[in-house]
Order: sequence, then structure tokens, then C-alpha cells
Amino acid sequence: MSNIGYYTAASGVISYQYAMDVTANNLANVNTFGFKASRPSFADLIYTERNNDNTETQFGHGVRVQKTDMMFEQSQLRETGRILDFAALDEGFFAIQTPENTVNYTKDGSFIITKESEAEDAPWVLCNSWGGWVLDYDGNRIEVPFKENEPTEIDDVALAEMVGVYRFENPYGLDMVGDNYYIATDSSGPAQADEGAGKKQRWLEASGTNVANEMSKVIEYQRAYQLNVNMVKTHDELENIINNLRN
Repeated sequence: MSNIGYYTAASGVISYQYAMDVTANNLANVNTFGFKASRPSFADLIYTERNNDNTETQFGHGVRVQKTDMMFEQSQLRETGRILDFAALDEGFFAIQTPENTVNYTKDGSFIITKESEAEDAPWVLCNSWGGWVLDYDGNRIEVPFKENEPTEIDDVALAEMVGVYRFENPYGLDMVGDNYYIATDSSGPAQADEGAGKKQRWLEASGTNVANEMSKVIEYQRAYQLNVNMVKTHDELENIINNLRN
């Protein structure tokens, strides 16, 4: 007996399990600022042509997840009133120099300030919650400006001008590396500082996860997954029947 049915159903089980994982990650980040939801795209596996009684028939061999696309549409903006919060509009990103000295990019603009080093006269710099340094348009760390007459109060206007916004020729080619970070690839092209890109101070961009859409996908993928599991079980039972008949 051919195992085509078994492997076809097994490919569906693997693919829809992966799709469920993507959807679960989207739902888990529904409250993560700047998060962009992902969407799996499916593709057919190879087809086999058979000629039965001069009639050509194609037999499919299952499905696979061809790619996972990130949805970079502008999410809802939420006003926070905090001068260290920024929202990069449209397809803009903030550049972050990580403690490992690599440059990653993020849509999450909830920043903090900290001393650049333990030295007493070390300047205050702008960081994110993961300990990375926010970069300006020239790729340098941002030294937080303070008002001349009030040295303990941040100059919010000057700070807003310093925070860099970067764009990519193809943002859909970025790779997600965790912690709400993205890195440039050959597909995305290099990051380009864009001083004309929109940004809003005292605002944050909400998560791009649409709970209603994701829940409908959960139902869709779960039913498809269960159907393929039942196909695997049925094929296994048929194999057992045939083997018992042979014995």
C-alpha cells in the first residue's frame, strides 16, 4: 500500500502546527508596544501526474509553510504623556545598539535614561528596557540634553530632534530576532536614516495584533490540524488491517 496519503496528511499536521505557533505568538504579544504580527503563507508540495486509462490525473503530496510575512501596517497610537516615549510612524524604525555591540531595529519607543558608565561624570544616555542604546541619525548614542536653567529637567524638544528614525527599502525582508528586535538582511536592504520620517513624542505604537482576526485563525488552523491528524490515524488503521490480512 502506498504511503502517499500518510505523508500528505503528516505534512498538513506539521504545517498547521507551525501556523498555530505563529498565531499563539501574535496573541501573546497583544500588549507589547511596537509588536508587528506575523502571517504564515502556505504552498502546495510537488504534484505527481499519473496516466490512468489515457486520463492524466494529478496527485498532491501535501502542504508546507512557504514563508512567514510580518505585517508592518501602522498600528493604533496611544498617548502616554511621557517625554521618553516615541512612536515611529508608518514604516520607520528606531536603531538600538545592543550590549553585544550589534545594531538592531525596533518599533518599540518606550525608552529610559541611564548613566553611560559608572564614572561619576558619565553622561546620561537614552536606552531601551533591554539595556540597548538608542541611536541618533548619525548612528551615535544619544546623550540626553537638559535645560540650561533647570539642569535636572530634560529638554524634551531637543531630545525629540535627536532620536533617529530609520527606513528600509523592503521592511518585509527584515528578520525578527526576539525581544521585539529586527535585523537587516540582503532582502530588506541596509537601514537608511530618514530625518523626514514621522515620529511622535509622548506617544507609543500599540501592538499590531488583531485579537478577533487571530482567534478566527486559531479556529481555522485547529480544524485543519485535526482533519490532518484524523487522516494520519485512518491511514495507520488501514495499514494495520492490510498487515493483519497478510498474516
